[in-house]
Amino acid sequence: MIDDEELEQRTYRLLNDAAHVYRAVPPAAALLRSTLDGLAGPLRIAVAGPPGSGKSTLVNALIGEELAPVGLPGEVVYRDGTEPRAWWQDTEIPLIRTATGLRLTPDARHTAGTGERAVIAWPSRVLRRTELIDARLPAADADAILYVTPQLGEPELRTLRAARGRLAPPVHIMVVLSRADATGGGRIDALLTARQLARRRRREPRTAMVCQDLSAVSPLIAAAARTLGDDEFAAIAALAALPKDEAEPHLLSTDRFTAADALRPVDAQRRVRLLQRFGLGGIRLALTLVRTGSDTPAALAERLQEHSGLKELQAAIASLFTARRPVLRARSALTTLDRLLRTHRNPAAGNLLGQLELLVADAHELRELRLLSALRSGRVTLPREDAADAGRLLGGAGTSVGERLGMSPDATAAQTWAAARAAGERWRALAHGRTLTPAARRAAETVLASCDLIVNRLDRLAAPIP
Repeated sequence: MIDDEELEQRTYRLLNDAAHVYRAVPPAAALLRSTLDGLAGPLRIAVAGPPGSGKSTLVNALIGEELAPVGLPGEVVYRDGTEPRAWWQDTEIPLIRTATGLRLTPDARHTAGTGERAVIAWPSRVLRRTELIDARLPAADADAILYVTPQLGEPELRTLRAARGRLAPPVHIMVVLSRADATGGGRIDALLTARQLARRRRREPRTAMVCQDLSAVSPLIAAAARTLGDDEFAAIAALAALPKDEAEPHLLSTDRFTAADALRPVDAQRRVRLLQRFGLGGIRLALTLVRTGSDTPAALAERLQEHSGLKELQAAIASLFTARRPVLRARSALTTLDRLLRTHRNPAAGNLLGQLELLVADAHELRELRLLSALRSGRVTLPREDAADAGRLLGGAGTSVGERLGMSPDATAAQTWAAARAAGERWRALAHGRTLTPAARRAAETVLASCDLIVNRLDRLAAPIP
């Protein structure tokens, strides 16, 4: 059984061995060099989905800037940089910022005639930890995938099944249902209803087979909230100050809302811009929030982020993806190597493939992710109290020792040791007892292994430095 640090080290050694074997095969050698270089980098999250799904708008919401869509064909990678810069293939290209995102200059359009991927460097605290890849289909080199779709029907399930790869289950995939504000005809409670429906759908077996989690989000409202300007707030506040019986009839349709003679405190041009930024449902929500106490730009932005589903999505990304960066990076590297070994046949490939399969089987953090996915989806069930405890010990609420044990930040070393021992004893009794089903006992054995790793980590922290 190995932890995330050893998983990274063994993955690196295996990739190095493969690079030596394939040194005379240029395409394979280049792929392996790129994979090795990427192991130490930030987490790469593909924000994928069909045109019109809201994926580019969700990229803006996650970054907190109006950058996407750039207007380039193919994939666009957003990464941290000291200053805004852009490249198409290996050629730097000039971009200009517009009200609706970054755009190519006229000279750059000729340069970007061919190719598959652009890279945008942008100073961003979010992008220091993660790279975001705006793509129609899940990027092959992504460590994790946010699949953005208005609905989850059979065509979308087929796309997700193809993105799973051989190292199943899909612990690296989350689905984002992106028309949350349109649920139930766009009523004021549409976002809440959409999130409730999403919680039910994530328990469906066919959903659990293609993703780790499922969220409902309004990318439009989320992006508007993250980039809310003072002038927009002033316009919303002016509309909210109108008597409700005067304002409400104009909120029933876009034509009424943008009519030249309507809602006099805000001119038609500003109302059109509000409609583009928030949508009609978002405007209704914003007016309600201002009327009920969100009377500053910061307060309104915070509440809109909560209602849009963005806060819940950010928390899921943090716990399922960001906190698992080492294991997800190793997993994607091993997936790339697995694909290469099966595509580029070599006398030494069989031995490397055997080592890869042993490594995947021995990696406890991958087992943790698989069990977390199974518990979330209901494929494996434990008694309610045990399931909550298991989820925490497996790292579902954070991967530090304190988070796994549910300790307060000011807990003493003695209290942490006592909690670790108690957790180990409790799960050892469950794993070796006869009260659980065989499947639940196997789950308990995985949780027990997590408890043992916690104790091992505490041992290492307490060991004197030689």
